Amino acid sequence: MKYQDTLNAIYARLDRLGDLPVFSATINRIRQVSSSRQSDAMALAMAVMKDANLSARLLKIANTPTYNRSGGQISAVSRAVVLIGFERIQNLCVTLKLIESFRDEQPDSGIEQLLISAFLNASLAREMAAAAGALDIEETYICGLLYGLGEIIVAFTLPDVYAEMLRARQRARDNWPRIQLQQLGGHFSDIGQDLAQSWGFPKRVVQAMDPLTAEQQRGNGRLNHQLAVSCHDLLELVYSRDTAGELDFSVLMSGLAEITRQPVENLDQHLGEAFRQVCDLADEYGLSHRIISPRLNVSDDVDLDEMTRKLAYYVHSREARHREVPAPSELVETQPSEETRQMERQLHHLQAMNALIIAPTSPSQILEATVAAIVDACALERVAFCQLGANGQELKTRIAAGTGHEVVKAFFQLHRQMPDVLLFFRIMEKRMTLLVPDTEEPGWRERLPEHFLQSVDPKGFIMAPLVVQDRVLGLMYADKGDLIEDHEFKVFNQFLMQARLGLEVLQSRR
Repeated sequence: MKYQDTLNAIYARLDRLGDLPVFSATINRIRQVSSSRQSDAMALAMAVMKDANLSARLLKIANTPTYNRSGGQISAVSRAVVLIGFERIQNLCVTLKLIESFRDEQPDSGIEQLLISAFLNASLAREMAAAAGALDIEETYICGLLYGLGEIIVAFTLPDVYAEMLRARQRARDNWPRIQLQQLGGHFSDIGQDLAQSWGFPKRVVQAMDPLTAEQQRGNGRLNHQLAVSCHDLLELVYSRDTAGELDFSVLMSGLAEITRQPVENLDQHLGEAFRQVCDLADEYGLSHRIISPRLNVSDDVDLDEMTRKLAYYVHSREARHREVPAPSELVETQPSEETRQMERQLHHLQAMNALIIAPTSPSQILEATVAAIVDACALERVAFCQLGANGQELKTRIAAGTGHEVVKAFFQLHRQMPDVLLFFRIMEKRMTLLVPDTEEPGWRERLPEHFLQSVDPKGFIMAPLVVQDRVLGLMYADKGDLIEDHEFKVFNQFLMQARLGLEVLQSRR
């Protein structure tokens, strides 16, 4: 089949169905509102609430542990918007409508596996992007979600052709890209790009769907493609779909470790988090966990088999727990937990920062609010913003808060020529986030500056550059006398992103 014939057949099928609900007026309105700097949480909530079914599903997802750490009930879409964030709400809406529309049209087609894989790829890419210190992890999410769009569309509109392609793949006489070329006259990425562009997705997202166009991008655009492809290929191995044996697990993991600047042994936690999120989604839609669970195989790769076994065990144990219904008494919480109180404080600070951004304000006020919010909204004990000098040679504390912050303030009076301080300047130069959950873990004491450990004496700490419109303003630092937990790192990142947004708004007003 020639490629144009394939496209004509796809568009003819879509025309008979009418425009897919995922690209309906509701979704377009949500995308417009969430991308506008003038919009507030209520405007986005109003756009979501125009679709009653979407609102109900969104609230159920918002109340899962992935997004609602406090355990307190989120009953208003506007509160979900504030807690989760504009971009993530937008991407959740696109995800929910994507699954809903394709399943409603062909509920027995088996297309759920492709939809689940798309969401899993998106979630994993976002986890990896966060580890890599990407500037826009929600854009990475949508790139991961749409990377497999071409295959979904072919399975949906040309089911007989797609079934023959799967049979050819199973015979393993040709590799998967060649089968696509033979049967469709092009690749899935070509079809996905054509449709994504016609449906109005941003150019950066469309270009990230194919290696040739991705070569034209730099920075976050190139990273989006690298993560979408690498995560997709990793899932192909986990689900034993690489029948031609072209992919190598250790090579993929090493590549992801290089992209994210993470040790290989740390990557499995990101894969586990992505599986947790997809299980939440499956619970909401009543999808069988068998669709999510990888098959247990014995291959020549011991590491791949071990990862597959762990993921399969997690999904099966999750399904078993999901069937257990707690007694009513177990659902009653007599008083708010500390986690609930922290979440309420987090919400309060987010609302205050939103109000501050809208009103006439100064960069110092936004940074002071950010530092105060991080200290108050989680268990991080000392927080500081250290400003990079105009010449890039000096780093000095400008704002600090928390118990014992004077020590941090005194330490961060650094000049690049001082001995043993290059780590702090390189973090800003490479625009990477450094998370050390426990400085007592083997290897960290040798890698970190000795005078930093002696003077500041953190148990766990986070350092991240504050970048606004491609300019590094300085370093945001936070630590505590105990281990850094995942949710504390996420709170830190959330307020750092809010600070970036606020400072960008101030820049645009000038």
